[in-house]
Amino acid sequence: MKKLLVLGCLSLLLGFAQAQEKGAVRLHTGGEFGTWPGLFFGFNAGGEYVFMDRLSIVPNYTQFFPEFGHARSLNLDTRYYFTETSLKWYGVGGFMNAWSLLNRPGFGMVRVNTQGPSLGFGGLLSFDSRLALNPEVKYWSQREGRFIFTFSMVYFLN
Repeated sequence: MKKLLVLGCLSLLLGFAQAQEKGAVRLHTGGEFGTWPGLFFGFNAGGEYVFMDRLSIVPNYTQFFPEFGHARSLNLDTRYYFTETSLKWYGVGGFMNAWSLLNRPGFGMVRVNTQGPSLGFGGLLSFDSRLALNPEVKYWSQREGRFIFTFSMVYFLN
């Protein structure tokens, strides 16, 4: 009976496993929190293309909604997947451009345009053959250093 239970769990796990195969395309959308001067919330959308086994490119755009003014960022990341189970862990490194125009009390209108490298990690938790949850944390080294937290839904196109 125990062997049958173990065999059943193993086959269930393998059924959810999806390899990071060349040519895979995914779309994602979700929320992003940035630790600029204060905490910014934004809406993030982008895509992912696996161009080599376990290695993908992920362009995405975020529109932030600060209390006073507006901000946005454009990211070009590369992911390397460490696992290929239903929970796929990856490391991420990339380049980020950020633009903001903020009306800060005591400073007036402040325009900031910055760019720089980012480094982090995340995971894809598949709960369906086409859908996954994607939490991610990145450290952006520009200025004082900032953390970026992203939580999104992923749709597997193929």
